[in-house]
Amino acid sequence: MKLRIHQNSLRLRLNRSDLKQFRQTGVCTEALRLGPNSELRYALEASSQVTAMEAQLREGCIRILLPLTMAQEWAGSDQVSLSLSSGEGGGPSLLIEKDFQCLHGGGANPGEDADTFPNPKSAMNT
Repeated sequence: MKLRIHQNSLRLRLNRSDLKQFRQTGVCTEALRLGPNSELRYALEASSQVTAMEAQLREGCIRILLPLTMAQEWAGSDQVSLSLSSGEGGGPSLLIEKDFQCLHGGGANPGEDADTFPNPKSAMNT
C-alpha cells in the first residue's frame, strides 16, 4: 500500500495483495521506518463504528476508516476509487485507489508493477 500526502489530502493506493488482505481481514497496514526506534504507521480499516469515510491519528498511526458496507462493496467490485472532499471539520480530502500498472514503464523500483491491477488505459492503446 502506498501513501501520498499533499497539503490537506491523503491518498492510499492498494495493489492486488493489499486488496486481498483488506477483503479477508478488513485491515491493511504499512509502516515507514524512520530509524531504529521510530516509524510512521498507516492503515486502511473497515469499521462498523463509522458512517462515513474518515481519517484519524492515533498512537502514531494514520488510520483511514471506511464504513463496513462501503469497504466490502468497493473491495469486491471493479470500482477504482473512493473519495471524500475535505469537510467543515478541517479533516483532509481522502482518496483510496486500486493501484494500476504504469503506462510509461520504468517505475521507481524494478518490479514495482508486478502486483498492480492491469491499467484499463493500456487496452485502449492496443
